[in-house]
Amino acid sequence: MSKSRPTYQELEKRLAAAEPIVDALKHHEVDAVVGAEKIAFLLLKEVREALVDSEAGFRAIFELPGVGMLQADSPAFRFTRVNQKFCEIAGYSPEEMLTKTYIGLTHPQDRQRDMDALARVLQAKTNSWSIDKRCVCKDGSVVSVRVNGAALRDVAGRVVGILAMISDISATTKVPVSSNTESSRKPRKKIH
Repeated sequence: MSKSRPTYQELEKRLAAAEPIVDALKHHEVDAVVGAEKIAFLLLKEVREALVDSEAGFRAIFELPGVGMLQADSPAFRFTRVNQKFCEIAGYSPEEMLTKTYIGLTHPQDRQRDMDALARVLQAKTNSWSIDKRCVCKDGSVVSVRVNGAALRDVAGRVVGILAMISDISATTKVPVSSNTESSRKPRKKIH
């Protein structure tokens, strides 16, 4: 059975009924309208603009020159995004950094402590962490850094990545050489 085309009067009635909905959408009084046929009118343009604005704001913060920034996936914590300052701290190009992992740059003596902090995040005992640790640079030198990180979670609450700020604290910090002693370490001392 084929449907017949609506009459002019029926179209006029539908248009009259839709006008208040269109006006409400135009004046941002509603985000969506679902009619009897389950057709949704969304403010896609505004959603898209808000997303672009949000991404631009995130990018501006991420690229601030005074602090290193990283984003890494989970569970491997492979870098998916790094800024220039973090590359300068570690001595790698951005392309090289994207082949590295968060734990892979951690000094071997600091890895267990770093992994323990990340485990607390993965187990949802906390959403963020801070740690002072040593980072092994491309040239083999060691730099002390302060990491302030947060978990990136999906809608189910699972960690899908991490986001962290990295600050070079070598000039102002005593770096533990072993678990029993502390010594003042000059920035960029090579490990043997």
